[in-house]
Amino acid sequence: MPALIAFALIAIVALIVISFVVHFLFSPWLLLLAVGALAYYKFGPRRARR
Repeated sequence: MPALIAFALIAIVALIVISFVVHFLFSPWLLLLAVGALAYYKFGPRRARR
């Protein structure tokens, strides 16, 4: 019985964490930051590449 309760608790916590991560990932600010970082990496100052 305690194992079942523990499993249910873990499942609930995992669900909360996943939903939080999804909300965080699809927040417009983070998306804007990611696009900006990618653009900076692509078109920013060139590093010496071999």
